Amino acid sequence: MRSLLQGMMRHAGWADARVAVSLASMSDVDDDARRLFAHIAAAEQLYLERLLGSDPFPQDFWPVLTTAVAGRLARESVDAFLAVIADADERWLREAVRYRNSRGTYFETPREQLVIHVALHGEHHRGQIARLVRVAGGEPAVTDFIAFAREGAS
Repeated sequence: MRSLLQGMMRHAGWADARVAVSLASMSDVDDDARRLFAHIAAAEQLYLERLLGSDPFPQDFWPVLTTAVAGRLARESVDAFLAVIADADERWLREAVRYRNSRGTYFETPREQLVIHVALHGEHHRGQIARLVRVAGGEPAVTDFIAFAREGAS
């Protein structure tokens, strides 16, 4: 499981970097695309805190960030995820952590599921960003996992 989680987070970091470059190169993309990228970065940071057992509350999943700041935050969070996963054993990854969601409701979720959520959550929103970039007349960054794997980045 650890290897799978590492691959998913390496892909997330690779894809985040491509989106950051794409958004930075466009002046007329809808602000929603930049807000979505800031949301991805914020969620990666907040879920990292949850993974480590912290329960930050209240949480701001929709901060106003520049593309550069969001890109830096995403890179730092993904690097930290990778370091934590590299040092983790399978038992620790299967252990549930208790945290509150943005509404204050408590949940307990295994750490490995938190990591999977972060990777899939980012993929979902990167798809939305790609659509907004295309609507603005741009060429969206290719962020598909298969492109990542073909480049040998996995």
